[in-house]
Amino acid sequence: MDSASPASKGVTAALAASVVALRLEDVPERARRAASLALLDWYAVTMAGVGIEPVPMLTGDAQAEATAPRVRLVGQCGAVSPSLAALVNGTAGHVLDYDDVHNAVPGHVTINIAPALLALGEDIGASGAEVLTAFIAGFEMMCKLGLGFAGSLFQQGWQGTTLGAIAAAAACSRLLRQDETQTQMAMALAVAQAGGVHGNYGSMTKSLNVGLAAQAGLRAAVWASKGITGRTEIIERGKGFIETFGGRFDAAAAHVPAAGGWHLYRNLFKVHASCFLTHAALMAWDELNTRQALTLSDIAEVRVRIEAERHRIVLTDPPKDGLEAKFNLPFCLAMAMHGVDTSDPFNFDVKTTARADLQATAARVVVDIDPDLWFEAAEVTVTLTDGQVFKAYGDAGKPVADMDALSRSVENKALRLFGLPKAEGNALIRRFRDLIDLPEITDLHPDECLLPKRSISQ
Repeated sequence: MDSASPASKGVTAALAASVVALRLEDVPERARRAASLALLDWYAVTMAGVGIEPVPMLTGDAQAEATAPRVRLVGQCGAVSPSLAALVNGTAGHVLDYDDVHNAVPGHVTINIAPALLALGEDIGASGAEVLTAFIAGFEMMCKLGLGFAGSLFQQGWQGTTLGAIAAAAACSRLLRQDETQTQMAMALAVAQAGGVHGNYGSMTKSLNVGLAAQAGLRAAVWASKGITGRTEIIERGKGFIETFGGRFDAAAAHVPAAGGWHLYRNLFKVHASCFLTHAALMAWDELNTRQALTLSDIAEVRVRIEAERHRIVLTDPPKDGLEAKFNLPFCLAMAMHGVDTSDPFNFDVKTTARADLQATAARVVVDIDPDLWFEAAEVTVTLTDGQVFKAYGDAGKPVADMDALSRSVENKALRLFGLPKAEGNALIRRFRDLIDLPEITDLHPDECLLPKRSISQ
């Protein structure tokens, strides 16, 4: 057994170690009997409760999940149950950390809602228009919630998935044509499953939390449609979401009209396959490099000026793998300085992270904290060996107003990421363009099982 005392370890490590170290032979007889009685009691009350709602409802769902693979997995062959599709597709859509973001949350909106709607829509035979409508409803609601909390959940360390589960539930309720009371029930059931913390950033769990949020929203809406109840007003009621999750909520701020009438207009599409809080610095570097044609050997110092509260998630220890690299601002900047394409998610891998030259350059990046700076902005200052100083300012929070230009950018990004032959990739893009005219959302998928060509070793 490890001789180190609990005080000499982190709390989590000490608790985990105590679990691993336990041996039954070290447990006194009295404790064994007490444990056996507890298990007996649980088994008995479980047998007695199987006929009481909502258990039969959940049993039906679980059995259907095991026997009814009827929803496609995006980019994969075969089908699974709706809730498992939401889980897998949600996780897959966030694992590259390349999906769109919105500063109202702040964080990701689409990825929490879309996987749930696609899975549910396929299951019930919904049209493209119905899914699109439900998505918009859920998207706007999640942004309103985010504005109400004004970043307080983020400051508490909660991932955006806490709101994402609620938004997914509301969107799925809309797709099921549920009334206001049923929608509140779905939201309450989503709150029961909501979670995700910043402490897991830089690991697989960050993307898994998104899948779990999508799955939670889908399940919540389906459960509500079958009559499983929660408490109404779950967001604001005593010991409800606000109080329990520790946020501060301003109902008036949540209902401030969006610029142009829709929060969707301020949605932001990533151009780098890393945490959004690295983007402003990367933008500033790109501008400097384009303007000055900088040579790495001529650079004496690089300084990045940012705010600290939200950027704390990208001011991490030197990364050991691709997932951690996405959440390390100095390393992302070092990649760009060495000409490594940060718009290619497949460059964020173990091989790149292990490069000694990148690690050395990242270690030389100086971070200056400015509490008054907008969290979506950054200033990069480069000092050359001859004393010349150049500066550039990046603001990643400005949405593209030209919808044609935005469409071209997003579609080109999609073509690169599909990993499909060009003809099939363009055909898939056309399906999204004509989403409102699709008779059934399942028609969105390619006619054949077309697998992406590339994979990545994180």
